[in-house]
Amino acid sequence: MLLSFLLIGCSSSRLIQQYKNPDTVNFEANKILIIGISEDKELRRAYEKQMMESLEKESVIAVKSVDFFETSFTDNKKSLNQLNEIENSLLEAGFDAILFTKITDQESRVTLVDSYRNFAKHYQTFEDYYYGNQHIYFKEQQERYQVYTTETSLFCICPGKERELLWRGEIEVVDGDKVNRNINSYISILIKTLKENKLLLLDN
Repeated sequence: MLLSFLLIGCSSSRLIQQYKNPDTVNFEANKILIIGISEDKELRRAYEKQMMESLEKESVIAVKSVDFFETSFTDNKKSLNQLNEIENSLLEAGFDAILFTKITDQESRVTLVDSYRNFAKHYQTFEDYYYGNQHIYFKEQQERYQVYTTETSLFCICPGKERELLWRGEIEVVDGDKVNRNINSYISILIKTLKENKLLLLDN
């Protein structure tokens, strides 16, 4: 039972929480712009490319921000007037939705195996306890892993409306150093969630 629980806990991505605009029953975009917000340009390019390819497999027209803008959309701050100009250019180009993704948190965690092993030793001596934990001083603990929390927001930029939030979700991504695997895992969870909410991906 413990092994089964650990295998479930090692899934590389999971949805933590989500919000859907109560006024939106379903939404099918004609064309969507994908924007990754990150200081790491290579990570941003990798994410936008894989996200675009995944949406195109679902018959959604998707465009990377790095392809649409002459310079990166996130390279400098924008005023409200500049954002309005950008929105108008997107409308003229046939876009009706924007998908933003950013990393909001990062933390180091220890596996359940290590936590359980340490917690379960109720009747150990000082020597046992110190001997079993001294590796922490020398950074030899191999069962720690990184967890990244991502926030993804889907906005409608439909004519006659403000930049309206349709959906927002937080997804945890484990082992953030394995970039391609974790982007794929994140995208899989995101697409599954969008389908469940009848957003972008609608069953005909």
